[in-house]
Amino acid sequence: MNKIRAAIMGTAVVVSAALDVQSAAPPAAKPGDVRLIATAAIRDPLEAVRKEAEAVIGKPIVAAYGSARGNLKDEILTGQEFEVAILLPDVDDELEAAGKIAPGRFEIARVPVAFGLRGEAPALDVSSPDAVKAAMLNAKSVKYSPTGAALMTVRKILATLNIAGQIHDSSRARGEAALAAGEYEINIYPASEIIANRRLKDLGAVIAQLQVPAVIEATVGKAAADPKAALALIAFLQGPAIDQALRQYGMEKGRAGN
Repeated sequence: MNKIRAAIMGTAVVVSAALDVQSAAPPAAKPGDVRLIATAAIRDPLEAVRKEAEAVIGKPIVAAYGSARGNLKDEILTGQEFEVAILLPDVDDELEAAGKIAPGRFEIARVPVAFGLRGEAPALDVSSPDAVKAAMLNAKSVKYSPTGAALMTVRKILATLNIAGQIHDSSRARGEAALAAGEYEINIYPASEIIANRRLKDLGAVIAQLQVPAVIEATVGKAAADPKAALALIAFLQGPAIDQALRQYGMEKGRAGN
């Protein structure tokens, strides 16, 4: 059984492709539960308001998190049903073309991509294109998710700085690269995931010249058992209740009217 479907149905673990984190699976979905599938980029803000959201919509929420362009998209395309999916616009384009989501998209948040440092580099400079290039070329490892929310920024960095074939790319490696004294790893993920990861030092958002902020939007599943509850949850998430949690994790509110 696949991982997201296992999560929705109540099996072992949900695996997030972002930062290779494992988290406990949500309880088994029961009739009447609202099934939520969401990019790991917004996991912590969603979990911060989950109980309040359940109280507002009057139904339990069963959530599974992962990689928007990876396991989440694949699971939906192969038949996983849900009430609400909180993913990325290009992913939703594919899901819409495949008839997996109902009409209507609702922007929930935007998040810049940030650099996170693991290892020893006390004065690492990422404040200019030249500094970013040097920092990445000198890194023992450069870690990012090849299907995650930061991918557009990663591609822009590599293309703009012309270093795609020169970095020590650990994007598809399992686990952590071993670091010797004086070595370091650069992680490139949404700021929300860098901030939440205590193993990393937050170096701040990628500079504007190399930045492509991730837009995170919600949709309702075409086969949703309770579209009314799905829309109620989305309305809650577009309201003020989640604002503080978004700010805490380096995110901003979705644009009005989107």
